[in-house]
Amino acid sequence: MKFTVEREPLLAALQKVQSVVEKRSTVQILGNILCVVKGNHLSLSATDLEVGIKVTVPVDMQQEGKITLSAKHFVDIVKELPNKPVHFSRKDNNWVELLCDKSKFNIVSLSADEFPSLPQFEEKTYLEARTEALIDMIDRTQFAVSTDATRYHLNGVFFEHLESNVMRMTATDGHRLSFVDQEVLRTVPELKRGIIIPKKGLAELRRLLTSDSPVGLAFERGYIFARLSDCYLFVRLIDGEYPDYRLVIPKETTRTVKVERETFTSALKRCSLLAHEKSKGVKLSVQTGTLVITSSNPDMGEAREELDIDYSGDPLEIGFNSKYLLEYLNVVSFKDLEIHLKDRLSPGLLSGVGEKNHTYVIMPMRI
Repeated sequence: MKFTVEREPLLAALQKVQSVVEKRSTVQILGNILCVVKGNHLSLSATDLEVGIKVTVPVDMQQEGKITLSAKHFVDIVKELPNKPVHFSRKDNNWVELLCDKSKFNIVSLSADEFPSLPQFEEKTYLEARTEALIDMIDRTQFAVSTDATRYHLNGVFFEHLESNVMRMTATDGHRLSFVDQEVLRTVPELKRGIIIPKKGLAELRRLLTSDSPVGLAFERGYIFARLSDCYLFVRLIDGEYPDYRLVIPKETTRTVKVERETFTSALKRCSLLAHEKSKGVKLSVQTGTLVITSSNPDMGEAREELDIDYSGDPLEIGFNSKYLLEYLNVVSFKDLEIHLKDRLSPGLLSGVGEKNHTYVIMPMRI
């Protein structure tokens, strides 16, 4: 194996691949990046067996070959090299010599034969996706995914077909629920009951997406595949039954509060500073024209904020986790927020005024 590659595209490709590598794996080969040189291309691959990635970089090849290198050491070395061509060659003892300007490294490698086999990305049938719609769906749901390992079927987002070309992405951790409806795929896939995409795989896909990059998605026997301009990604889906989240969506609400989102967010942030460290609880008190947000912590003190709102119903006091409210408010950009309430024991439903495609449900707290 012998080739020359420019440092900048090599480093960019390595940084894409590195985050997939399993940091605490007991299997040494999973901490390595597979390097395959064929034609005038170098493909860099990594996997933790749940998520896998393959990135291609143009090179000047003198001899074909493949090898695996420690992801951490490979990235650290390339990061510190001068911005000049990098020359790679494999030695007889499976070491790899790396030359760049006046720098020289000899790196221990593992045989490529030990690396897990990856699927043939190129052979899949990819459906064209609307990149900005996909980014929007991921951003508005992934924050609500459960991190409780005992509820593994909630450790991802549920992706399903609703009607015509509309797809829905849903996430819940049992305390809050966020779902978004978008025409994200130009051709609707055949998903019989929907699929559960794990949080890590979704985060890797989101990291690779940019608003101007074309993306294709393929669905096949327990996997989702993504094709981007210079790389491919596969994610093993969660095998389980997603709960019927529709049961927790309030059927009717009797009170609707309208408030400017930025004003509400700022007041909530200030009040949350003195909320209880574990529960993060704040109390919302609504009455005609006014919303009062309060928090208290016996060790730190109390906070109170008063806001002008559009409301003319009966007074109501209800408690919510401020962290859950703020995480939702951080991913939306509309001007005015609607909070739909029934009573102090029923879930609250949040959405933007005139925004029908994103709904957020949050369970109340006793304060």
